[in-house]
Amino acid sequence: MLKEEDIPNNALTYCDLGIAYECNMKCRMCSFWLDSPLNKDNVLSIENWMNILKQISKFTESHECMINFSGTGESLLRKDIFKLIEYGRSLNLKIQIISNGLCVSEEMAKNIHNSGREHICFSLDSLNPKTHDFMRGKDQAHKAVMNAIDNIAAFSPETIIGINTIISGVNLDEIVELVEWVYQNENIAYINFQAIAQPFSYNQAPDEEWFKREENSLLWPGDKQKIEMTMNRLIELKRRGYKIANDVTQLNAFRRYFLDPLTFIKQNRCNLGQAKVLNIDPAGNIARCQLVGIIDNIKNGKSLKEICASNEACEHLDKINKCRRNCHLVVSCYYHGE
Repeated sequence: MLKEEDIPNNALTYCDLGIAYECNMKCRMCSFWLDSPLNKDNVLSIENWMNILKQISKFTESHECMINFSGTGESLLRKDIFKLIEYGRSLNLKIQIISNGLCVSEEMAKNIHNSGREHICFSLDSLNPKTHDFMRGKDQAHKAVMNAIDNIAAFSPETIIGINTIISGVNLDEIVELVEWVYQNENIAYINFQAIAQPFSYNQAPDEEWFKREENSLLWPGDKQKIEMTMNRLIELKRRGYKIANDVTQLNAFRRYFLDPLTFIKQNRCNLGQAKVLNIDPAGNIARCQLVGIIDNIKNGKSLKEICASNEACEHLDKINKCRRNCHLVVSCYYHGE
């Protein structure tokens, strides 16, 4: 067990805070909208989250820690979110929101501007409305995110806009076109890719062979020639200076994963074994990787430093380092080369 005073103040560089517990879409790569047990009575309050932000601000010496407001749904549905953003900005924390864009009207964009927002990342899977709407399970989803981009650019021009795209069998043929569009769009700073993984769910256990299931057949990119062509093209565009956030090593990792998903893509251990990250879900459960278990719950009364210094935290890290499964966290999140 680490002593609390031995934990460096800059021990966190990224915190994923799950403030969202409801959603207005029915995405095919996620079942949280279908099986989430969360409601307004069993999630953390905005006041709880403000206290967490205060602790994080003391936990990080240089204020280089990125706070990502996420969760099991759409963050902008959360009441009083702008109060939370304003408080985080008053603590000099960097804040990012992941959004599907459905809520971002002109008025919402103005509220984002007034709250001191720095970063917003919109989910966009294709320039083809039919493809994006299909993936998101919502008619007019594509139109909504395009309007959201325009509204942020017009009414919150200082906000950095990013695009997050999940590469799947549904949109594999349309990925390069999307990259070229981002490159030409002066309102968008970058595009970040994630590889399709087992759909998120509260009820389904981790399944290494999820991609073989009939219900997931559309999601998995099975054409090896198209995989090679697409990854080669993305790497070429990355090297030419296109606005792709992923580095070349990660794009090659995507290739290996798509071609052979049962072979561990890392040479050694999971990315989270070295990453200085923390995840707190809407109910207050704390983990570096929730797939290997929970360290503690913030409602139990311990500080974040105490929780991160506990024996449970050390055991949690040991489980992460021993894990050899290609989950979304290994392939897509917190990735670093070897």
